Parts: sequence; structure tokens; C-alpha cells
Amino acid sequence: MPATDSDDRQGHPEPTARPTILLLGRSLLAIFFAAGCSNGHAGASASPSPAPKVATIVADEGSIAPKMVIAGVIAPYRQVGVSADLTEPIADVDVQEGDIVHAGQVLARLQVDDLEAQLASAQRVVAEDVARVKQTAYQTTAVNGQDVAAIGSAQATLHQAEVNLSGANVDLNRYVRLAAQGYLPQQTVDEQRTTVASDAAAVNADQSALNQAIANAKANGSGSNAGEQQQEIEGAQAAADSAQATVVQLQRQLARATIVAPVDGVVDAVNANPGEYPTSRQLFTIEQIHSVYAILPTSATQVVAIRRGAKATIQASNSSRTDTGEVVAVLDQVDPGTTNFTVKVLVPNDDYHLHAGIPVTGTVQQPVVRGIRVPVTAFVDDTRASVYVVRDGVLNVQKVAEVEDDGKNAIVTGLPAGSAVVANVEDTNAGNGDRVTASR
Repeated sequence: MPATDSDDRQGHPEPTARPTILLLGRSLLAIFFAAGCSNGHAGASASPSPAPKVATIVADEGSIAPKMVIAGVIAPYRQVGVSADLTEPIADVDVQEGDIVHAGQVLARLQVDDLEAQLASAQRVVAEDVARVKQTAYQTTAVNGQDVAAIGSAQATLHQAEVNLSGANVDLNRYVRLAAQGYLPQQTVDEQRTTVASDAAAVNADQSALNQAIANAKANGSGSNAGEQQQEIEGAQAAADSAQATVVQLQRQLARATIVAPVDGVVDAVNANPGEYPTSRQLFTIEQIHSVYAILPTSATQVVAIRRGAKATIQASNSSRTDTGEVVAVLDQVDPGTTNFTVKVLVPNDDYHLHAGIPVTGTVQQPVVRGIRVPVTAFVDDTRASVYVVRDGVLNVQKVAEVEDDGKNAIVTGLPAGSAVVANVEDTNAGNGDRVTASR
């Protein structure tokens, strides 16, 4: 059977196809080798890509001043309650809630008609008692004068009687001698003896009168001596003092009837209305905010690094203004068994721009820390447990432990001083084990 066209295509390809393919292949090879020969010199001299550059710093000894940022709230320096201890009704109220008041400013007044009447009566009693003291003192002075005169008179009388007795005794002695000589009768001597006895009796009587005058003077009293008149003066003076004490008490009650602000501050609450009786309740609440406290709740791990007297910066959440204060107290746990502590920062507030209840952010200065210092941008990740160092042109991971940071730099351990540390890992396009070129 003669061969067909299909058989020829399957078993024996067309004779013109292979020379055409070979010619094409040779042409392509010629082009390839021509291109290779023309670029052969360039291919032989090509060098590998240069190592990427990384910016480094030298880890060296240094110090930082750490800061702790704590959210908190403003509290008043002091909250003062004002009340009245009188039973008088309220006459008028002079302030409203929100008013700024100053120490001594009138907040309210009470009705005091009855107190004023009592005061007037007490003042009259004082005047009467003082007059009585003066009268008693005058009488005492007069009696003392009379006593002095009586004593003087008794002394003069006694002296005269003593002179008379002395003279009579002289005459009696002379008469006795004359009678013994026969110049005088015995009757004259006896009469003289009677005169002497009479003068002696007069002396005794006058001495008794003087003693009585002295006793009367002592009984009546003189100066600081205790006596009847002096006791009357002291009794009258005691009555006057008691009346004066009543006057002072009423005056103080009248003064308290005018209710004044005890401190500078803002009136936070008013619980007083005219006509009401204020007994046993707080009428006004004043917040003293010329200085305020920033109350910053902290944990046990934070509080150990905060010291009393540390400086702090306070910023209200709704303001760009910052205020500088000082840590005045680090209070123990709020509730037993918890780890919640409170830091109180005293902040000057002369213009009252900080109000109680405003949320704030406090930045508290901590003690200076020294050690190997690196920038916080050198940490490989958020755990801050490693940095990149360059040794012999190779990038290596170095394990470290962070001690403290100030937001810009950190003190670490585990890193030898003088190490070339990558300053900012965010700008580094190499990884652990890559060759790099360090620059500073």
C-alpha cells in the first residue's frame, strides 16, 4: 500500500524543517556568545554589595533623672465647715455657692436683739458693782483714818498718864524722906501715896484704851491686812469681776452672731436661709484652694521610688498649663491587704485655676540613677531586654537589663562600657549576624 501524507508526517518529518531550526539555534548562540564576549571583562571584575551603615554610640557611664507619670485628681488643701453655736435665728445670708471669700469676710448674721438687751443690763450691773467697790474702799479709808487718830489719841493720853505717874512717884519719895526727918506730917505722905496709886490706875486704863484702838484698827484692816473692811472691799470687787465676766461673755456671743469666713477659699455649699435656726448643723462649706493637693494613686512598685520632698509637675487634662509642686506625703495602702498607695503633691494655686475634682497627670522626679547609659531607642523591642552592638563589623544581639529610664535615656546592666551600640533600631536595615559598617 502506498504511503500516505499522514504517515510521512508521523514517521518522517519534512526535510526542510531541521535545517531551519539549526540555523536559528546557531544564530541565537552566536548572539549569546557575542554578548558574552562583549561583557566578559565587566563580569570578571564585579564586587559584592557594600555592608549597610548603622549609626552607633559608645555605651559609657552616665546618670539620668527618672520621672514617673501618674494620673490623679485635684483635692482642696482643706475643706472647712462653718456653723453657729447660738440659738438665734438667721437674719441674712451674704454669700452664694461658688463665691470666692477671704478670711474675716461676713457670710451671715444672726438676730441679736435679746443678746443686746442682756448686754446692756449686765453693763449696768458692772457699773453698780464698781461703784460699790469704790464706796467700800472710801469707807475703809475713812475708818482707817479714824483708827489711826484713835491710836494717836490713846498714845498721847497714855504718855500723859505715865508722866503724871512718874511725877507722883518722885514727890512720894521726897515726901517720905521729909516725913522721916520730921519736916512733913505722915498724912501728907499718905495722901501722896493715894495720888501715886490713882496715876498708876490711869496709866493702866490708858494702856488698855491704846490696846483697844490698835485691836480695832487690825479688825478693820489697813492696806493688804486682812480685816473686816478689807473683806468688804474684796467681796465687792469679786461681785464686780463676776458682772464683768458676764459682759465679756455676752460680747463674745454677739461677735459670734456675725458668722465670718475662717479662711480664704471658695464657698462650696450653703445651708442657711433667713429665719431659720442654725443650731446643730453646718451652714457653709469652704474649700481652701490657695494651695491644692494632687492626689496620685500608685502601686507598690511605683511608691518605693518616690521620696517626700521630690519635685513634681502637674498638668490638668483640659489644659496645656503646667504647675510645679512638691511631694509632701506618701500615704500607706488605702485598704488593708491591697497594694494601692497615695502620693500627695502640694501645688500652689494663687489664682484658683485648679479646682477640686479636676483630673491631672503628675510627673514625679525620682532620685538620680548612675550606670551604663544608652538611649531608649537602642532597645530591640518593647521588652527592653536587648540591644544591638557592633563587634568586628558584625551586628550582634546583646542581652541587657533595664534599671531605670527618663524617657530619653536608660541605665542598663549587662552591657560592657565602651560597647558600640546601635543608637536607633528603627533606622537599622540589618539583623543579628549581618555585617555592617558602624558610624558615629
